[in-house]
Amino acid sequence: MTKYIFLLFPIFLFANSYIAKIEPKDEFSIYANASGEITYLDKNKEMNIINGVIVKIDNVLDKENLSLYQTQLKLLNEKLSILQDYYNKFKTIKGKSDFEKDEKYMEIIELKNSIKDLEISIANTKNTLSKKEIALDNLYLKEFVVNKYDYVNVGTKIATAYDISKAKLVIYLNSEDYKDIKSKQIYLD
Repeated sequence: MTKYIFLLFPIFLFANSYIAKIEPKDEFSIYANASGEITYLDKNKEMNIINGVIVKIDNVLDKENLSLYQTQLKLLNEKLSILQDYYNKFKTIKGKSDFEKDEKYMEIIELKNSIKDLEISIANTKNTLSKKEIALDNLYLKEFVVNKYDYVNVGTKIATAYDISKAKLVIYLNSEDYKDIKSKQIYLD
């Protein structure tokens, strides 16, 4: 038995302990891309790997605006169709001056311009709605910086998340051991 103790003694005599830390592959700070009140935030999701929505920002008004814009667009398109039919009939009338015909054509141009503006408003509203939900895809959610029912503006930090699909190990060595590190073996426990 004493033979084995003497055999193991040099291992304990020359072995060193080092401090090491495991860091995630990437760290993400998640910011709000839209303003509004936070309507959904589950603090129980902190310190877990998340696949799905972590934050929802109030979007009721935006949904109502989108619905209103889409209704207006439908009505303006119907009006455009009627005006174009009317203009096609109007321009064939011989007794009407070119000025009157141009006025009717200008109405059509103004209506087309209004339709394009409305289409831009619809696209902007859809874009804003898409930014009102924040989701993670297989990321480790470290912490939320805000709480439910807080009002956030664009650029407000919401949470911190890590990509832990890979990690890096940082080992702190003294200068003597670092000199010939390539010839040494490191055992991890």
